[in-house]
Amino acid sequence: KVHIINLSFAGADNKIMRKVFKAVQQQKLVMVAAVGNWGRSDVPAFPAAYKGVIGVTGISDRGLAYAKANSGKYVDFSAPGVRVYTAAPGGGGRLRTGTSFAVPFITALMGLEIAKGKTKTSSALTALLKKNIKDLGKPGRDNVYGWGFARRKPNC
Repeated sequence: KVHIINLSFAGADNKIMRKVFKAVQQQKLVMVAAVGNWGRSDVPAFPAAYKGVIGVTGISDRGLAYAKANSGKYVDFSAPGVRVYTAAPGGGGRLRTGTSFAVPFITALMGLEIAKGKTKTSSALTALLKKNIKDLGKPGRDNVYGWGFARRKPNC
């Protein structure tokens, strides 16, 4: 009964992965992926750049773009990804940076909407998140921040 998949990795396009992602999309599962940490705009990162996958970039606590984050048309949302406190092997935690650490924030927000029974499609979930965005960068969607910083609605 999985409805959403968190994909905290990025790489080159791959024929096998493309087939897998197409099959997953036919199952109507929502996929949320990291846009990559190569600091490039000329080479897209997959799976975030596959059609229908929601691409997430990382920002600092001041709303600044992570310097090594990729940019491009496949960036949909921004979330904390710079100096995020994460669990560490052997116990405890440590601060980590990268677009992979931003993905769970968007996955969780979308998961909350799915749990409320509102919707289960990528496009509908994207539309819901866009309603409570803090626009960063150029007005509207841009290739660095996507639609902007997706926040949880008050009283969710």
